[in-house]
Order: sequence, then C-alpha cells, then structure tokens
Amino acid sequence: MRRKFTDLTVCAPVDGQLTSLDAEIGQNKGKGERIGQIDVLSGYKVRVDVDEHYISRIYPGLEGQYKQGDSIYTLIIKKVFTQVTGGRFAVDMFFDEKTPENVRRGQSLQIRIALGDEAEALIIPRGGFYQQTGGNWIFKVSNDRKKAYRMPIRIGRQNPDFYEVLEGLEPGDKVVINSYENYGDVEELRIKN
Repeated sequence: MRRKFTDLTVCAPVDGQLTSLDAEIGQNKGKGERIGQIDVLSGYKVRVDVDEHYISRIYPGLEGQYKQGDSIYTLIIKKVFTQVTGGRFAVDMFFDEKTPENVRRGQSLQIRIALGDEAEALIIPRGGFYQQTGGNWIFKVSNDRKKAYRMPIRIGRQNPDFYEVLEGLEPGDKVVINSYENYGDVEELRIKN
C-alpha cells in the first residue's frame, strides 16, 4: 500500500514555478508523460524574430539591449536558427548579468541589436518619395518655404524608419518625403501654406 502511494508522487526534473497543469482527478498518466509545464525562474531565454535581410550580420555572441524604465539590460545571442519562415528567422538570446524582475513568460520585448558601430549620421524619415526616385533625388524646401527644388542625394544605410543621407543635404534642411507619383517630371514645387 505504501509503495502504491509512493508511485502517486510526481517529481519535476527541474526546480521552478508550475505555470500549467494538464491533469484531472481520476485521469491516468503513464511514466514520462507530460502533465504540466514548469518555468525555471533562474533565467530567461528570449526568442527573437529577425528580418531575413540581416541574416548574414547576426551571429552568436552579438549583444542586444532591452530598456525597461530607466534600466538597460544586456542580452547575448546564443543560438541562430537560419531557417527563414515568412521572411524572418529566429535567434535565442539570454540576459547577460541581471534579469528584469517583472518579465513573464510569453511577454513581448523590444530588443535593440546594433549591427555596426554607432556613428553620427544625417537621416530622413522613410517616405513614398523613394518609390519614384530610387533614393537618387528629393525635393528640398527653400528657406522661405514657398518652393521645393529637385536635389540629387545619395542614400546609405536604412532601417524600417529612416534613410541615411550621405550626400546632397545638410542638417536642418527641410524635404518633401511623401509620394511623388502625381508630380510627374517637374523640377520645382510651389508650396501653399
């Protein structure tokens, strides 16, 4: 009778917090069968989806940062899954030293990964102008803000929000970034306030 009672004891393979239990009273479970999920509280693995455009620039050991309030936490890429699905691939990251206290399983985090050295750059927001110009020119607004002139530019790096301008503009210049589809081949725009 005592041996049968001992057989009813369930032991988890790791210490942690029981976050789900898939068992009901009177249900039979076989040896090794999964009956629940335990989250290990000593650390978190973060699964990150990255656009396939960056697959050649992502590698194990690359660092990322997660900002929560006034604190910044460092994460390190430990594993890269190179299979691309839906234009994205996955990486596993782990917190380097300290882990945020209120991170929970299933929570989404915004992680910043620097793919190059930080440098000062002149940037403009992404806009519809790029489809018509290929980033070769842009309409620059005059100082009196009554006209905009066609100005040749050279675009460098880009991200989902901005283009880096290598040539053609100076800091403080105002430009027209919306779509140029209806402008045709005009060299100058008149701006009405």
